[in-house]
Amino acid sequence: MKLQSEIVEVGGYHEAVELFFQRRWSDGLPIVPPTEEKVTEMLRYVGRDPQEVLGEIPPFNGVATIEKLAINSVMAGCLPQYFPVVIAAVEAMLDPKHNLNGTQTTQSGTEQLIIVNGPIVKQIGINYGDSVFGRGFRANGTIGRAVRLILWNLGRNFPGDPDRSTFSHPGSWSFCIAEDEDSSPWEPLHVEKGLSPGSSGVTVFCCEAPHPTLAHGTVKQILISICGAIAGPGSSNYVFLGGGTEILVVISALNAEQFRREGWSKRDVKQYIWEHSRAPYGKIESTGMLTPTELAGSSFVDLLWPKWIDRSSPESLIPITPSPEDIHVLVCGGRGSWCAVCHGWGYGGLAVTREIKIP
Repeated sequence: MKLQSEIVEVGGYHEAVELFFQRRWSDGLPIVPPTEEKVTEMLRYVGRDPQEVLGEIPPFNGVATIEKLAINSVMAGCLPQYFPVVIAAVEAMLDPKHNLNGTQTTQSGTEQLIIVNGPIVKQIGINYGDSVFGRGFRANGTIGRAVRLILWNLGRNFPGDPDRSTFSHPGSWSFCIAEDEDSSPWEPLHVEKGLSPGSSGVTVFCCEAPHPTLAHGTVKQILISICGAIAGPGSSNYVFLGGGTEILVVISALNAEQFRREGWSKRDVKQYIWEHSRAPYGKIESTGMLTPTELAGSSFVDLLWPKWIDRSSPESLIPITPSPEDIHVLVCGGRGSWCAVCHGWGYGGLAVTREIKIP
């Protein structure tokens, strides 16, 4: 198998790590040196042409070949069995609907979340239980970091130039979870998005860090807590409402049992959240969101909100997304009385699902 990437001779492991720091090939953490042997092993596992091009990673527009993806996956510490997930995630991010150029350079603090579904979750050990957004699992950590290194090295979204994120969040290192399909009373996310039952899939969604919210009791009590966590007047979901905004609601395995007992469908849940997580127009106005920007001469609301939004009164209630279908509902996490909310970016960064092609 012939590789086309530059080969650099170094004296050993530590020299390799220092070289990657010096050349800014690392995101600030140490890497696994991508030796020819390791990269070839990764490529042989998927059996795809190393020079196959998936697209260009903005804003630098580095060419995303299978070989380049393999190199960054080795650097992240992935096993070859993880590589099909990385490939599918990159394919999803390159969908125009996701607006990767926008998410790579926005001032908003959002990052690409990788959500994995299907048999591959258990086959390679992706965590969907306790501390699902946290540490301790190689598959979650290295798959998420491989995607971030690909965006770093091929897109060169370096902080400040061109990545203008005001704060970002720890998901910029790694941001990968799986759905707890056994505990969910509903069809899996990837099936809801059009993939066949029994397949494995990855959904990429650009969102803020998870905001935990204490939630227990009846379904309506749980949802009241969730809706309260969603409806912040300064949320970017409200800012970019007209550009198409989405939001992720994560329900713990324990709370999912209550939804099953009371017979709520996922559609019921989305409709309730959409109707009850609204912010008064007057509160949104008080944030300064309606102040015209220097560049556009108009406010974000004037530029981006759809005409059907009621702005006639300070008491008019503004929805968090254009429709209930823009709310994604997922079951994962430990068996605690908690849920979580991940606000989206809007005007791009939208959820895109791709099938994972397992060799």
